[in-house]
Amino acid sequence: MNEEPSGRAAPAAASGHTARAEEIALVVAGYDGSEESVEAVRWAASLARPTGSALRVVWAWKIRDVWDTAVAADDQPTGPHLAELEGVARLHLTGVLTGLLGQDAAHVDVHLRQGPDSAGILLHAAADADLLVVGSRGRGRAASAVLGSVSARCVRESPVPVLVIPHRMVRSAAAGPEPVAVGRRQEP
Repeated sequence: MNEEPSGRAAPAAASGHTARAEEIALVVAGYDGSEESVEAVRWAASLARPTGSALRVVWAWKIRDVWDTAVAADDQPTGPHLAELEGVARLHLTGVLTGLLGQDAAHVDVHLRQGPDSAGILLHAAADADLLVVGSRGRGRAASAVLGSVSARCVRESPVPVLVIPHRMVRSAAAGPEPVAVGRRQEP
């Protein structure tokens, strides 16, 4: 395998991405507020930790996701501006990550983008990744045909491997979060 100027081994796969788990440098997880996406972040973190890989969590948020919280905190009669809404989204995601990862949440690259095309935003944010992890709500074929399936589109269009966490693997909320450390390469 050739070596790139960055010192990282050049990818062997024709897709331009790494071919082995120990060469994973960046894991990207999709978050949308659902239990399935929380489980995807948990899995991504658990995969990033042993390899010392960086973790990026992407939330393609929509105004409806943060509107109520933003309006409750806003004292302006005109309502919150987009920058305020993004601040609420960032605060929410940071809280979720802190609950999942504890102090290691500070090492996560948080990527927020407002827009309706969740799959497109995820695919763009994962273009330089070695692995993309997403959750699947398990709606079934009929509902997915009407509503669309972010995970199915990611599997079809991603230039990197995609790990889909199925709905049936979501931890019970009663079980509580299990902190997972990420983003620090351990020396042997």
